Amino acid sequence: METAPEVISSFFVSENNVSKAKDIADEFLELLDQLNSSLNQLELPRKVECVYNPTVYARHTFEMYVRKFCNTKKTVMYFGMNPGPWGMSQTGVPFGEISSVKDWLGIEGPVGKPAVEIANRRVLGFACNRTEVSGLRFWGLTKRICTTSDDFFKTSFVYNYLPQQWMNSKGTNITPGDFSLAQLRPLFDICDPIFCKVLQLYEVKIIIAIGKFCEKRAEKALKTYLPNNSVQILYLPHPSPRVVNNIDWEQKAYEFLQSYNLMQYYSN
Repeated sequence: METAPEVISSFFVSENNVSKAKDIADEFLELLDQLNSSLNQLELPRKVECVYNPTVYARHTFEMYVRKFCNTKKTVMYFGMNPGPWGMSQTGVPFGEISSVKDWLGIEGPVGKPAVEIANRRVLGFACNRTEVSGLRFWGLTKRICTTSDDFFKTSFVYNYLPQQWMNSKGTNITPGDFSLAQLRPLFDICDPIFCKVLQLYEVKIIIAIGKFCEKRAEKALKTYLPNNSVQILYLPHPSPRVVNNIDWEQKAYEFLQSYNLMQYYSN
C-alpha cells in the first residue's frame, strides 16, 4: 500500500531537507519588505529631495535587532516616527544612538551606504562620532527600568512608522510632521495598514506613541483598519532636544510609566 505524501503547512519552509517553522521575526521582516516595496513607488512631497532607508542599507544590523529582540509576542509597542540622522540612519536600530546600540543592546556590524549620499550627512555606521540625544535618552530610560536589555524586550519593542529619513538637498532633516495631512495622504495609505498588521502580529495591547504625530497616526490607523480593537494609546513626549521645554525627559518618562502602571512590565 502506498504511503500518503506528507503535507507541509505553508508556515514551514524546507532548507537543506530540514523543515523549519517561520517565526514571528520572519513575518515582521516580510511586512517591512512589503512596506519598502510600496514606499519605492511613492511620490514624495516636493520638499523631500533625498531619502535614506537604513532598513535597506543597514539591513544586517537591522535584522540583528529584529531577530534578537522582536521574535516574541509583545504587550507594549513604543511607536516612533522615523529614523534620525545620527541614530538609526547610522546603525539600523530604532533610536539607534551608537553607544547604546553597542553597549546596551549588544548589536554591532557592517553598515552599507544609501544609493545617494549627501556630503554632510554621510553614513559612517558605527564609526560615526556623533551622538543622537533622542536615542541616548530613550535607551537611558530602559536602562533605568530594566536590569538588562533582554528584560525590556520580554514585553516591549520599538517600531517606527516610516523606515525612511527624509532630507532636502543640503541634508537638513525633514520629518513627516513638517507636512499637512493632505500632503501625506498617500504615505498614510501605505504605512497605516502595515502598522496595524504589525500590531496584530505581535498582539500588542498598549501603544506608547512617542510624539504627537505618532499619537494621531495610531488613533487614525486603528479607527480605519482595526475599528473594534481594544488597544490602548498613550502619549509620551518625544525625547528630542528640539522639543520645547524638554528638560529632564528621562525622569518625566519614568514618572509617566509609573502613572499608567506600566512598571509592572519591567524588572527594576
